[in-house]
Amino acid sequence: RMGAEKALVALAGRPLVAHVAARLAPQVATLALSANGDPARFAMLGLPVLPDLPGEAGEGPLAGLRAGLGWAAREGAEALITVATDTPFLPADLVERLAAASGGLRPSHAVSGGRAHYTAALWPLARTAAVAERFAAGERRLRACLGDAAEVAFAGDPDPFANLNTPEDLARAEAQLRGAS
Repeated sequence: RMGAEKALVALAGRPLVAHVAARLAPQVATLALSANGDPARFAMLGLPVLPDLPGEAGEGPLAGLRAGLGWAAREGAEALITVATDTPFLPADLVERLAAASGGLRPSHAVSGGRAHYTAALWPLARTAAVAERFAAGERRLRACLGDAAEVAFAGDPDPFANLNTPEDLARAEAQLRGAS
C-alpha cells in the first residue's frame, strides 16, 4: 500500500489523478471528479468535485456513479465515462472505442489481459433509472449494472488499466514514463 490517498500520490511530480485527467480530457467534453471529503484537496485540477448524493456517502462505487450520472445529465450529456484515478496509462482512444461498442444504447467497459475493468466504462444516461433501482435494492458494485455491457478489448505494455497499488507499481510507472519521454 502507498499510505496516502491514492489519487494524490505523486507520479513523475504530479498527482496520479492529474495524469488520468490529462489522458481523458482530450476525449470528452468536460471532466469531473467523484470524491467525498474536502474538495479543496483537488483544487489544483480545476475540476468540479462530485460527492456522493445525500444519504449515500461512502456507499461504494455505485453511489459515485449515481452522483456522476446526475452531473452528466445536468451538463446535457448523453453518456458518462468512468475511470479509476490510479490508471495513468489510459488509452488515447478509450472513449471512442467504448462509444462505438455501446451503440449509445447499452453500457460498455474495457477488458485487458483477460481481466474486465468495470471502472473503465461508458454509461448511457438512459440507464440512470436502472442504476437507481439496483442501488435501491442494495447493490453497490458497478459490475452488477454491466450485465449486458459490450466488452472492449485493449492491449498495451504496460497494461493501460493497470492499477497502481504498491510502491513497486509506482516505481514501474515512473520508469515507464521516463522511457516514454
